Amino acid sequence: MIKRFIYILIAASLASCQFFEKETEPDAVVSLGKHYLDKSDVMRILPSDYTVADSTRIMDVYINKWATDYLLLDNARDNIGQNRQQELEELVENYRVELYAQEYLKDLTKQNLDTIISENQIKAFYELRKEDFKLNEDLVQFRYLQLDPLNTDLQKITKWFNKGDVPSLRKIDSLKLSYRNYFLNDSIWVKKSHLFDAMNVINPVNEKLYIKENKIWKLEDSLGVYLVRFNKVLKRGDRAPLSYVKPTVKQVLLNKSKLAYIKKLEKDLLNDAINSDKLKINN
Repeated sequence: MIKRFIYILIAASLASCQFFEKETEPDAVVSLGKHYLDKSDVMRILPSDYTVADSTRIMDVYINKWATDYLLLDNARDNIGQNRQQELEELVENYRVELYAQEYLKDLTKQNLDTIISENQIKAFYELRKEDFKLNEDLVQFRYLQLDPLNTDLQKITKWFNKGDVPSLRKIDSLKLSYRNYFLNDSIWVKKSHLFDAMNVINPVNEKLYIKENKIWKLEDSLGVYLVRFNKVLKRGDRAPLSYVKPTVKQVLLNKSKLAYIKKLEKDLLNDAINSDKLKINN
């Protein structure tokens, strides 16, 4: 009930006009009983670069839809009982108040809410709730190269890839324009399904043979030669690593902050209305 008062206060401060009917007829282009469309209504639906043919087609569709809606509305008002009409009007008014209130709250939140979530906040929340972060599919850390079998640097690239130290990886990166495909950041957790999308040579049929921690493979198929190294593997049901769920944790914290801000805003708005006698409840 109190929230309803808040929304009424917000809506009242924003607008007092009626959107569903216009009571006076200005420059009417189309009329249907007491309803009408004026020139501004029609011009608003036309794109800025419309042609005559475009305007005719767009207006025909719009006017037919508009007329059908208002014919249904008038027939409904003639045939639906007064008690039900009153219920519908209350629903319309409630929706109008809610729409204005939520738009106002959205604008205030956008303008005033601090959206910076620190690393410490993210880490603290994760540590507190880490048992709740369970994986619903396997993750892998891997790097791979897909090369042409005739690549003249294949032997030395394979040597660098197997060595895997920083200087070797830099040499590999310097030749990346010669690769058919590649992914070199094996510190990032990736869904296993993305691995399957990247290469057909490792797939659900043979994954148990190849997807193993700290394993390096040289594989071939009709599309080329693959150098693959798996760093770490996590299974479905394992605890999700912070680096993987960090965006989710950040969004959760932002939502909590947003709800707290809105709750305080509503409380302050209501208190101001009570203290200034703007809101009066007659018992």
